[in-house]
Amino acid sequence: MTSISATATNFHKRIVIRIEELMKDNIVDIKIPLQGMTSKVFFIKTEERREYAVKYGKEAKNDIPAYELLAKEKINIPVPKLYNSFILEECTVLIFEKISYPLLESIRTAEMSRYIPSMVQNLKKLHTIKFHKPRLLIEKESNKTWKEMMLSLFEINDWEKISNREGLDTDLIQTSVKEIREKIRKTNFHIHEYSFLHTDFNQRNLFIDPKSDKITGIIDWEEAIFGDPLYDFARIRMFIWHFHLGRKVVEDYYKLLSYTPEQKKREELYWLLRVIQYLRWYSEELSEFNIARVKLHQDLLRKYQWR
Repeated sequence: MTSISATATNFHKRIVIRIEELMKDNIVDIKIPLQGMTSKVFFIKTEERREYAVKYGKEAKNDIPAYELLAKEKINIPVPKLYNSFILEECTVLIFEKISYPLLESIRTAEMSRYIPSMVQNLKKLHTIKFHKPRLLIEKESNKTWKEMMLSLFEINDWEKISNREGLDTDLIQTSVKEIREKIRKTNFHIHEYSFLHTDFNQRNLFIDPKSDKITGIIDWEEAIFGDPLYDFARIRMFIWHFHLGRKVVEDYYKLLSYTPEQKKREELYWLLRVIQYLRWYSEELSEFNIARVKLHQDLLRKYQWR
């Protein structure tokens, strides 16, 4: 008899029926964890005691090109195996290996910095995959330069609407968007080849081994792109800032990367760019968590010296 979480919907049950047909195994347990911002996830166990993670949503299809590329390149980073995928009612459903380790977000904040060397190491391996021009992985072709891609994150018309959301300081956001656009325009991006980037290395996308301080699973590749590696590393910088891990952790992070002055300046731009960019998502739904993040980001922008 199947054990179903109280939060399971009829749509979950239709997904399960299709999975049973594909995997030729009966599902006996369904568990639904706390959900992320875009695609949704639940866990299943079969009669044969196999366990899987099931991801679904309209954006879930964007994971597939990343997994195909990673399988082709065979780089040694910990990515769960993608077993199967299908479409149900215009929704992509992905069936993954379930990772048995805890998420980075589940541990005490004081212990998080132990995993930064492994985060950096895995990104460096990922960045060995190269392409001759920047593009979103889901795009077959793109004629945008890297600078144009960065500017496209801050379309004035979009941000005029965003800045009027509840919880946001309209004048602050509109001013910050204009300033970051100007910074991007003035930056010389001396990049001759582009690396494969995850773009969202955060505590909800990384599994860890507390015994070895290693990253044991990297998930959520929906926003993967070819671009400047420093853009990926700036997300680690934001992770350090979000959890107030301290000045020494920041200093140790920079020692791992040995930036040139020009690289340091570019990484600073990407970090600031993300401080503004993430207000788009945090302001979509004002949960207690998102309200705290909106405050943190806006407080920094109020203090930031643009000139």
